Amino acid sequence: MENMQKYKSNAFHFKRTRLNQLFFEAVKHPLVVVCAGAGYGKTSAVNDFTEEYKTTEVWVQLSERDNVSARFWENFLHTAAQINAPFADAIAKIGFPDTNGKKNQYLSFSQELITMKQRLIILDNFHYLENPSVICFLEECLFFSMPPGTTVILLSRSTPKIKTAGLISKGLIFNISENNLRFTENELAGYFRSLNITPRPEHLREIMLDTGGWCFAINLIARSYQKAPYYKGYVRKAMKANIFQLMEREIWENISKRLQRFLVRLSLIEHLSVDFIALLAENDKELIAELEKLSAYVRRDNYINAYLIHPLFLEFIAEKQDIISKKQRRKTYAIAGHWCSKHGFLIDALSYYEKIGDYDSIVSVLLLLPQQIPRDIANYASIILDRAPEQAFNTVYYLATMHLSTYMYQGLLEKSFSLAKYYEAKFLKLPDDSHFKNQALSVLYNRCGYIRALMCITDNQYDFDIYFEKFCKHFLPPLNLDKVYNHCPGPWIIAIGSAKKGEPEKYIESLSRTNSIAAEYFDGLRTGEEELARGELKFYQGDLYQAETYVMRALEQARKNNQFEVIHRALLYMLRISFTQGNYTKAEQALRETKSYLNEERYINRYINYDISLAWYYCVLCQPENIPDWLKENFSPYGHAAFTENFGNQVKARLCLMSRNYPPLLSYIHEMKTRESFLFGKIEMLAIEACVHYKMKDKKLAFATLQEAYRSAAPNGIVIPFIELGKDMRTLSSSALKESVRNIPKEWLGNINLKSASYAKRQIHLIAEYKRENLIYDSITLSVRENEILADLSHGLSRSEIAAGRGFSINTVKAVINNIYMKLGAENLADAIRIASERKIV
Repeated sequence: MENMQKYKSNAFHFKRTRLNQLFFEAVKHPLVVVCAGAGYGKTSAVNDFTEEYKTTEVWVQLSERDNVSARFWENFLHTAAQINAPFADAIAKIGFPDTNGKKNQYLSFSQELITMKQRLIILDNFHYLENPSVICFLEECLFFSMPPGTTVILLSRSTPKIKTAGLISKGLIFNISENNLRFTENELAGYFRSLNITPRPEHLREIMLDTGGWCFAINLIARSYQKAPYYKGYVRKAMKANIFQLMEREIWENISKRLQRFLVRLSLIEHLSVDFIALLAENDKELIAELEKLSAYVRRDNYINAYLIHPLFLEFIAEKQDIISKKQRRKTYAIAGHWCSKHGFLIDALSYYEKIGDYDSIVSVLLLLPQQIPRDIANYASIILDRAPEQAFNTVYYLATMHLSTYMYQGLLEKSFSLAKYYEAKFLKLPDDSHFKNQALSVLYNRCGYIRALMCITDNQYDFDIYFEKFCKHFLPPLNLDKVYNHCPGPWIIAIGSAKKGEPEKYIESLSRTNSIAAEYFDGLRTGEEELARGELKFYQGDLYQAETYVMRALEQARKNNQFEVIHRALLYMLRISFTQGNYTKAEQALRETKSYLNEERYINRYINYDISLAWYYCVLCQPENIPDWLKENFSPYGHAAFTENFGNQVKARLCLMSRNYPPLLSYIHEMKTRESFLFGKIEMLAIEACVHYKMKDKKLAFATLQEAYRSAAPNGIVIPFIELGKDMRTLSSSALKESVRNIPKEWLGNINLKSASYAKRQIHLIAEYKRENLIYDSITLSVRENEILADLSHGLSRSEIAAGRGFSINTVKAVINNIYMKLGAENLADAIRIASERKIV
């Protein structure tokens, strides 16, 4: 890289202040590793720093010849003699320390003859070292055994091949990378001002984008700018032309044809993992070794286990793609697609497979995804499949269904259903004896049924059973049922949006017809779903006995046939039923069984669904710290009411209510009102909103929202969304009763008030039982009045006697006693006195 040196100017030194501050912090550590490609100013930066640091410094210039241990030892001795001749003479007699005995002698002389003082030992061009014995000596006798006050600075174009784990774990190593050595945009502007160059702001950003802050390129641009006024034209071209000529002359012309072709193949791919490079090179160690010698522009970063190619060098080799054949290009994309798919880079995998028209592999990637394709992947895949040739849909299994699914999972149901009708007409024209025809129609009708089930929320047309029947009639072995039938219920089984009386029953009737068809064609498919839907309705209507009967029946049927989504929903309802009943043991049992399915690999959504159940459990028990972190994050963007993110948002809403984080909660509910929603979810959010407005002292809005919630709930007798809000709904409904809120019957308000109050009391006992079971002892603070009344109760006084003796009304005494029960987690007077005695309150 000799030619590169002549382009150096004060650009390297312009960053001196910032970099010197960085190095002052770095040399507090025994080992500093400065790792960056050629032209980033590693040596200049260290040189600038040593001028200001003013301490003893020793520079060891390394070269490829230092891989000969004898040559390295001569170099090392010569450098040591310049600052400590007695030490150099002593270790010279040992010879190169290639045995443990010699290393121990070296360390002994080091301790005896090297005084404790500030010094820097700088090993430049460390990337040349490959000899294990030389590296081992440096590790054991220098890096890991440095005299106090000594700092070793390694300058390397690639990650040094040294064992740093021990140093890193002890905080003894400091890394400085290319990112630290790059120009910032502000530094670039300052450097140009120092040269009386005034580029436009947009040109500065373009220079940063083109060069990545690379000092060498910036020097060239500065030289050219003094001859031409604008970056976009001559200067940019001149900079690239000069650099590319340098790369051509010093790199390209001196490497093998084989490496040239390999580099061009690399320019096609964005992922340069060490594993992927080895795969693409077919584990050709000689080829990889030759690649690693290009450390000026290509370096291996062991910290991220990947190769880094300088962006301008990448652009340089990308211009030479004509030297590889179409076959090599196709092979490269195929290997990259397979590697990306295997390692979770699914969008990249889709992109590489599209480049070679491998739509079978595109389908395989999409089938690997969870039952609900993530929105960003669905959007990207839909664009790819929009571009796919027509013939591909006539020959690639599942491709048409995946096409419409990508729109479905973006929430674009009308578009998705329209595509389904298009493909249906297309496939019906195929010959009757076509096996592809029947398989394609089968998976298509299955997806149509799911789309129509989702569309019920807005159009109230419960005809999804028609499409499920068509799916069954066209199903032909060996079609994999697990691939084509991946039905995932939404947050609620009954997918309706209308509050009209009888709509839940209509949905259940269609579900019943669907399940009857399933039972005729497939053993065990969709079992338990109808029973669960009936249990869901009874639960929301407050009929806990009937709800539990149906849910347990659904659970039994689903367990027999491994219908995991049904099992999860059933167990979540058992959790909620148990909490409403105040049965902590039964709620715990439901959660434990939900957790037991985490090892069931066939259950794709097990982790997400378990987290949602766990969050619900801890919301009721007022233990927000135990809720999974992803459910503490912001509300997820809306896709469709039935999608997983909406399920999670329902729990996030309850957490916001519990933690009094009202602004995002109200914003989410406002957004919900602008689009389709499940009836049960809508009522739950309206009830929560009403409570929030009341807590925020806006009675008028609270009562108006409660009226809206009542109008949605009353036709089908829905009450649980109000009851589960416990104390908050008890307070709101009491106020509504007192003020005789219009358009809500007093009888209904009274019923909600009574049942929400009962739920609140049970919740207190559930929390207390949870804390006892988990040995959680909160400090209990009673007010003066509460302490006085508790003392009176412990002395055997009645409520009326306490009221007369203290001068309170009987209602005041009752209210205080209720507060005492709540704080102590007590169920009755005897329980309260026992707990107070145990906690030494009385």
